[in-house]
Amino acid sequence: MVRKVVHIVYGFHIGGLEKLIVNCINQMGEAYQHTIISLTTVGDIVEQLEQDVTTMALNKSPGNSLKLYGEMYRLLTDLKPDVVHTYNLATIEFQLVAALARVPVRIHAEHGRDTYDPYGKVKKYQYLRKLCALGIHRLVAVSDDLYRWLKNDVGIRPRQLQLIRNGINTRYFSPTACHFSPTANHEPRQRFTFGHVARLESVKNQPLLIKAYQQACIESPDFAQQTQLIIVGDGDQRAHLEAMVAEGPLNAQIEFAGRQTDMRSQYARFDAFVLTSIAEGIPLTLLESMSMALPHIVTTVGGISEVILPGETGCGIASNDQPALTRELLHFYHQQPAAIAMGQRARDHIEQHFSEKAMVSAYEAIYNAGS
Repeated sequence: MVRKVVHIVYGFHIGGLEKLIVNCINQMGEAYQHTIISLTTVGDIVEQLEQDVTTMALNKSPGNSLKLYGEMYRLLTDLKPDVVHTYNLATIEFQLVAALARVPVRIHAEHGRDTYDPYGKVKKYQYLRKLCALGIHRLVAVSDDLYRWLKNDVGIRPRQLQLIRNGINTRYFSPTACHFSPTANHEPRQRFTFGHVARLESVKNQPLLIKAYQQACIESPDFAQQTQLIIVGDGDQRAHLEAMVAEGPLNAQIEFAGRQTDMRSQYARFDAFVLTSIAEGIPLTLLESMSMALPHIVTTVGGISEVILPGETGCGIASNDQPALTRELLHFYHQQPAAIAMGQRARDHIEQHFSEKAMVSAYEAIYNAGS
């Protein structure tokens, strides 16, 4: 029998969480009928869905609206889903609505924290999660860090919790499956290329990356002449970041590539991957880049330390440590054979420990509960 699954998200646009949802849906096949309800809007990421999926945008205005809860209740009673799956703090309260609508299986997943509470210490948000957990059958954490926090700080009962690490398709994200081809927009690569992929939002801390790269260009004219930084993504910080680049050293080669859908071809442009977030779960971009045999320089926040092997697959630095980031950028450039070797070990590590198949099977087991 086909299981009806409703996914409730704050917004459905190109991003790590949304891409994970798309990947899971695409892998689950015809045993499940999926509906995605966005509290705000829906973007062109829906084009990546390989099967017939209903999407709904509720166009929520900023702030809380009691009308939205009534609208969600009516939708759920009309759709009669077997499962409601919510994601992160912005949607967790709709688990109580799902309980009122007598949805048989209710699952909530925490994929990371945001700028307004990067360390999960804000008490009102902890209380909200604990209250809403009364209506949740299974609460998923995507990293050990999030699991421990939900158990020890938020106070979620262990029998409700489950750890399901993010996984990716390593056959698709493979350096042998994609060869860089110059186009009118992408000249043949002649510089050592540092790549960054993320939403351009404050939680991703791109100013740290730009300042550290600019400082490396100041310290080493050779580095400035022979490297470039490509920033892939879009968001509300873009104008500010572009202003930082315009005001910085003229010899710093920094390109804003904007929002992209074919991420495999973007990773193929890079020689190393850099991530400077102040909070993360287990970012898909890190898994994907490692699967593409890219070494990394990353801030060791959230679940990132559960993914990397410092000194073997890349380098981890403390959040906001600009001198350390500058030093590692220079080191990667000057020790390129070592960087290449770390990239291969990174791919081997992802193949062994972050399987998409295992992730999807774990979610399917929850969805099938009570069937």
